[in-house]
Amino acid sequence: MKATIKTIGMAALLIAGLANCNDYLDEENPSNISDTEFYKTANGYEALVNSTYASLREVYELPWVFLAGTDEFVEGRNAQPEGISEYRNLSSNDVNVETFFGACYKAIGRCNSAIYYYDRTEKTATRDIRLGEVKFLRAYYYFLLVQQFGGVSIVTEMYDEPAYNFARNSAAEVYDFILQDLADALARVPETTTSFGRITKPAVLHYLAKVHLTRGYETFAADDDYTKAAAYADQAINGKTLTISFEDLFWPGKEKNSEVLFSIQFDKSSIKDAANDGSNQNYWFGPYMGGEGAKNGYPYRAYQLMPTTYVYSLFTENDARWEGTFMNVIYPRYYDFYDKSKADRANMNISYYYPQSWEADTAAWRAADPARRAKTRIIPFGDIWMGTPGVGIDNSAPAVRKFDDPTATFSLGGSSTRDIYLARLGETYLIAAEAYLQAEDVATATLRINEVRRRAAKPGKVAEMQVSEAVVNLDFILDERGRELLGEYDRWMDLKRTGKLVERVSVYNRDIKRKYFDNGINAFEGADGQLKLLRPIPQKALDLNQNEDYGQNAGY
Repeated sequence: MKATIKTIGMAALLIAGLANCNDYLDEENPSNISDTEFYKTANGYEALVNSTYASLREVYELPWVFLAGTDEFVEGRNAQPEGISEYRNLSSNDVNVETFFGACYKAIGRCNSAIYYYDRTEKTATRDIRLGEVKFLRAYYYFLLVQQFGGVSIVTEMYDEPAYNFARNSAAEVYDFILQDLADALARVPETTTSFGRITKPAVLHYLAKVHLTRGYETFAADDDYTKAAAYADQAINGKTLTISFEDLFWPGKEKNSEVLFSIQFDKSSIKDAANDGSNQNYWFGPYMGGEGAKNGYPYRAYQLMPTTYVYSLFTENDARWEGTFMNVIYPRYYDFYDKSKADRANMNISYYYPQSWEADTAAWRAADPARRAKTRIIPFGDIWMGTPGVGIDNSAPAVRKFDDPTATFSLGGSSTRDIYLARLGETYLIAAEAYLQAEDVATATLRINEVRRRAAKPGKVAEMQVSEAVVNLDFILDERGRELLGEYDRWMDLKRTGKLVERVSVYNRDIKRKYFDNGINAFEGADGQLKLLRPIPQKALDLNQNEDYGQNAGY
């Protein structure tokens, strides 16, 4: 890359800046002009800003730091990375932590370059808006880092040569920096946009609420963090109710809808390698179906993230999110659920049926339609649903279907073109509820929760789904987040934020409980006797950083 911009801090892996930006920019720069000159043009600057969005794909390529080792998922057909999923064996050499850490700083490097070129590029009608978008994205990447690692280096410069000496900022300083970037973004981005996926004010308000909420639990919290979180969440909501059914919200091909505030885009035109460069969110949760997928051209499914019995027990018979989240009925081919109309499915045999705890009379279910159900394998609710590592072969558990993509190809990589939701209005309501609860306004917290549950109710069951103030506490909100947001890349941070990580994992995560807590061992305890409540700073980054005072997190 000509006149390559290098933003290298702490380690080459830590901030790669634009050193690998060719994948996103080559098609926009067909001439031989240098990159430094290209970014000063309107097209070049637009491409540079687009690369800061594209970085999201790299940050979210693997699910482990977001979902593994929580109360919601255990090991399925294939193993999960032991360090991430079990804590006690997590070390500073863990490749998943290193990859995530590096991807975040690489993305920050691109943001810093876009901010650097803002004053050096052509003035256009959208230039100020693009700066606001980049400020939001830089804040977003730092928010991921501070939640996972605590204090990290705040890097704002664009480097044109390698740099290896970076001090560590405190977590309090990182939060202040994030909030400033978000405030700058809010002042620049529009209320709405005709270009779906670009940052708007509701997305910024959503994260202003989430950042204040998260900081509110910290020892350095501001006195008004919870009230600000509630106010920002309500501004993001702005009187809007949840109008799309839960099933439609997650139906393949309907990702561009009015409730989505921020998502990772996977438009087909932006994917060069259809088998590997798309989304892989659908890959982690579903069953392989004993080879049926391969025979029919549907995607390979790893089933490495197996829902716990706790997850399955969260739902009630009045909650439409049960069928909206899980595939509880399987036809001769798994994807017949999407490929066939409801009318056609009514005349098809059922291969597997997973009745929930309230559907006890399976004999009556079979007798109601013996022609289609005579040979159905019925697997009732129970511990078998959490299963064993053989679950992907014996299909003993209902799979998460929220992220299914019937258009994806059979591939071990990312072949889905479905977008990944990062912020949506349903979560905004739950952020508001948690903030109001922490601000000791339980009545308003209950109202926000009941809006989410109103949408979640089956037809005619809204009243049954409403809850009273008496049941609303932090555990209830975490349960409600589990029902609403299962698999949406936020559970570890939810548990860490609320201080519930050790408590809930020790009770609900079968793998960790059996291996450690049942034997009197705290799975989170490090060799130094301190708990591993943050991820370790990657050893490679520490080794290459010449600032010896940077320090490692407790427990490692």
